[in-house]
Amino acid sequence: MHSHRLAGVWPSLILIALTGIVAGAVEHFASPVGGIRAAWQSNWPGSAAVRTGGQEYPRQAIDSDGFTVSVPGPARRIVSQYWSIDDYVYTVVPPERVIAVSETAYLPGISNVYHYVQRFRPAIATDLERVLRLGPDLLIVSNSSRADYCAIVRSAGIPIYRAFTTFTTLEELAETIRLTGYLTGDDLTADAEVKRFWAAIEAAKARRPPNAPRPRILGISGHYGWGSQTVFDEIIRTLGGINVAAEGGLAGSQAVNSEQIVRWNPEWIVSGADPGREQEAKARLLADPAIALTQAAREGHILILENRVLLPLSPFTTRLVAAMAEALYG
Repeated sequence: MHSHRLAGVWPSLILIALTGIVAGAVEHFASPVGGIRAAWQSNWPGSAAVRTGGQEYPRQAIDSDGFTVSVPGPARRIVSQYWSIDDYVYTVVPPERVIAVSETAYLPGISNVYHYVQRFRPAIATDLERVLRLGPDLLIVSNSSRADYCAIVRSAGIPIYRAFTTFTTLEELAETIRLTGYLTGDDLTADAEVKRFWAAIEAAKARRPPNAPRPRILGISGHYGWGSQTVFDEIIRTLGGINVAAEGGLAGSQAVNSEQIVRWNPEWIVSGADPGREQEAKARLLADPAIALTQAAREGHILILENRVLLPLSPFTTRLVAAMAEALYG
């Protein structure tokens, strides 16, 4: 079934051993649709804009790096290379069509798709040689993915879309659900999931009583807090709260110190833990003298969620919104 594609892939398998040469050479190639062009550095943020063409095939979409990606037909053998992309793909696509995933998908303490990968055992997407042997017809990777990885796949003539995953808004999450449906051909499922996504957000918002005080909230993971320009900040504002880190001038995800925590004095602290270790994580937070001084600690408003609820920037973010709404407004 895939012999014609594998015949074109063998030269690319040889190139895998020479990725350093390829990465240095791609700057000198032209940029036909689906071909090699100058690769961006892996830390290039890319564009969050979702830019797609018509519904007919071949479908075309411009990825976060400005490449025009052409998809000849509905995808049946799909590769996801990044942990949040795993969530999007499995939300939209039947699990048997996903042939490779990120390493994180196999970590039960973080993965929201662990039950799927345990059943269907997809390959690990970082093993590019194995991925190409599987004959994929679509790869969706992160804007933080390696340039040489993308260049090799493009040189094999396989559609690869570099998706923006440095999300800062709920709207970007919803648009990425739609994008996943467009790329894979599962538009109806994606549309239904987008409706479910926004319905869950609205249901969480509705839990806030009219004229309720605005809770002052700090979200932290390890030594880092989430300030403005983060999805967590928008969730807090959506639920009627105040993000004390953003109020204090923090932008993005940055390290926070004891002095800041005492000065901000949050009424709620939200953090994460591996499954079954929530109480341990809570005790560790309360052992911090700065956190112990906060109103959140004094009133018992330390909310510890499983990391797979707290951290994803994906369709599963609705779980975080619902859990926070329940804790805040009960």
